[in-house]
Amino acid sequence: MSLEALKKKAKQALMAGKYENALKLYTEIHKKDEKDLRIFTKVAEMREKTGDSKGAIRAYTAIAKAYADDGFVVQAIAINKLILRLDPEQTEIKEKLRDLSTERGDDWAISTIAPHGATSDIQASPTDKAKLSFERTPLLSGLAGKELDDFIESLELKEYAAGDVIYEANEISDALFLIGMGAVRLETRGIRGSQQVFSRLGEGDFFGELSFMNKEPHQNSAIAESDVSLLIIHRKVFDEWVKKHPSIHDTVEDFYRRRVLARILAITPIFEGIPQDARIPLAQQFSLSFYHDGDVIIKEGDVESTFYLIRSGKVRISTKEVVLGTLGEGSFFGEVSMLTRKPRTASVTAIGNVELLTLTREKFDALAKDYPTVRKVVEAYLKQRVVNTIKTLKEKK
Repeated sequence: MSLEALKKKAKQALMAGKYENALKLYTEIHKKDEKDLRIFTKVAEMREKTGDSKGAIRAYTAIAKAYADDGFVVQAIAINKLILRLDPEQTEIKEKLRDLSTERGDDWAISTIAPHGATSDIQASPTDKAKLSFERTPLLSGLAGKELDDFIESLELKEYAAGDVIYEANEISDALFLIGMGAVRLETRGIRGSQQVFSRLGEGDFFGELSFMNKEPHQNSAIAESDVSLLIIHRKVFDEWVKKHPSIHDTVEDFYRRRVLARILAITPIFEGIPQDARIPLAQQFSLSFYHDGDVIIKEGDVESTFYLIRSGKVRISTKEVVLGTLGEGSFFGEVSMLTRKPRTASVTAIGNVELLTLTREKFDALAKDYPTVRKVVEAYLKQRVVNTIKTLKEKK
């Protein structure tokens, strides 16, 4: 039987609750590919489900050691949590992580993504492997020895099956989520109403920072793309750690800004025809500007051609005669003057605090040259807004 057929059969046995059979199959798969720690983790999980706690602990310990030696510390932490769940007295892995971090110092790197064959082929000593060609997990870098030990202790482990909803849009949460094992996708509803994936995350990534930083409901949904183990940081713990390590707050804030941008690019119609991997580089052509409640962003009659995209907040659109409406996150304005080179046809005023991404006519033309759909979408919106404006003015008379 092929490896893929074995994996399919093992998964079916697991889904059916036939854990003894699943254990045999995953063990057979593991013998064929001993470097795949994800399969080894399934073997340990099946031992646990069949009541073999000692066998599960032995397997989990070997897995955690392999992850730690190769610098995949987030994964090692997640496995360590599983071990402690079975036996709170097992401290071997926790001590190993503490010793490794102390030995490597503040510069030790922590992987954010484990390769599919989850051990590394890098020829280096265990103490140097984590420094080579791996991205850092900024939430943990800089923590060493007892500090890392205490931080790990404060994390809560929670597991989700593939397809489970971790949280939905509009839910309120005071937690930050760090992916220990598995994958998660983030979805949002676009302006046109369709549900769109705007980010796919793997081991070592964290999410939930938009709600966490703003202390407001989630703006997107998080869904487990595979079986996933999450390390959860609660608000109280986070605030305590920020006092000791202010850089942690800056790290989360930076990721917050990036994820807001990714979400905006997903819901804004002008980016619909642009490949997802090209959106962030294109967005870097925009400049960021900030406005406060009552600030006039555009004045009716002015001759100016900047194009605006709302990253956060709301604006009011009005003429001298009437308020035409409001626009929010993901909407754009300023396209009339930019396309027609005529004076502004309406004023735009900030409602509360507003963050805008701005683009000059020259940069817009360059963008539209490479991606013609951008101009088509903006022109279509221009025509529709002319119709809506005429309708609103007639209704107000």
